[in-house]
Amino acid sequence: MKVWFTADLHLGHGNIIRHCHRPFLSVQEEELVRCDPQGRWRLSEETVRRHDEALLEAINTAVGERDTLWVLGDFCWGGGLENARRYRKRIRCHQVHLVWGNHDQRSIQPLFGKVLEQGMIKVEGQEIWLNHYPMRSWRKSSHGSWHLYGHVHGRLAAEDAARPSWLIRDVGVDACGYRPWSFEELQAYMAPRVELFKQKLASLLPGEGETEG
Repeated sequence: MKVWFTADLHLGHGNIIRHCHRPFLSVQEEELVRCDPQGRWRLSEETVRRHDEALLEAINTAVGERDTLWVLGDFCWGGGLENARRYRKRIRCHQVHLVWGNHDQRSIQPLFGKVLEQGMIKVEGQEIWLNHYPMRSWRKSSHGSWHLYGHVHGRLAAEDAARPSWLIRDVGVDACGYRPWSFEELQAYMAPRVELFKQKLASLLPGEGETEG
């Protein structure tokens, strides 16, 4: 059984598809984005369905029924419990947990196993701090815990890349090829960062024969 992470699905949310330029727009909508990005036009229902189908298929292709999936916020858009229930029923994984995002309505809580504002979990001995929002300091960040987040739709990718000793990762779909990431994939991503983190930590510790001030 594997553990998976994703965020910012925004199922049913046409404006996110448009403003994040997710790759599900029709040719006509691509042209509208190019010519009138701030206009008051709306995406077609077919585009929204195409987006939703692709994200749900990506989850169901990767995540097994007996696996665990963490959604780090912004599961779907509007419609309350019944709208969210329709989407949740289409995810075959039994254990789906939620970290509250700024677009999640509190009424959807019964659809998920665990529901957190933020918090620490442990997978195969690795402590992982989950929050919908990106943090630059988190619980046990100086002791090797990872931080996974969403919310920013890939906009901090360059900043994260420029800080290769930070044990952080945006797991939102815009930053992850519109699919969930497994714990094993995150381990591979974090491995070089962990080495640099250890080197940086060692440089801050007193050297041999020195005493702490």
